[in-house]
Amino acid sequence: MVKIREIINSESFVQLVKYVLIGILGLVVDFGIYTILTYFKVNVEIANIISSTCGIINNFFWNSYTNFKVHDHLIVRFISYFLVGQITTVFTTLSLFIFVNQLGYPHLIVKIVATFVATLIQFIINKIITFKKVRNNK
Repeated sequence: MVKIREIINSESFVQLVKYVLIGILGLVVDFGIYTILTYFKVNVEIANIISSTCGIINNFFWNSYTNFKVHDHLIVRFISYFLVGQITTVFTTLSLFIFVNQLGYPHLIVKIVATFVATLIQFIINKIITFKKVRNNK
């Protein structure tokens, strides 16, 4: 029981919870734009790239200022975050191409599952690389 309490109170767990909450906000942005674009018959892969990019930009600023609280090297951190996000956008786009276009699964179900997997991958990479705090050795 003590071990569980330690995990729940750890900085990493709190950051994961905040990351998920910020991610939900990003999902609203992502899925909102995706839904609008696909409603107007934009190709699902193109709609995914546009909507995911908007969600990535939104989430970077929220994570930088409210979760990981790192404000130094913002341009470098943004580039790192954006690249990580685009790598996982490739993953979700390929998932849509394979499971929707090739296998006939419903596009919203595929997008939900692929986005969940991508979010876990993003958290790990962003925590370790993008939002790593720079130590001052003065």
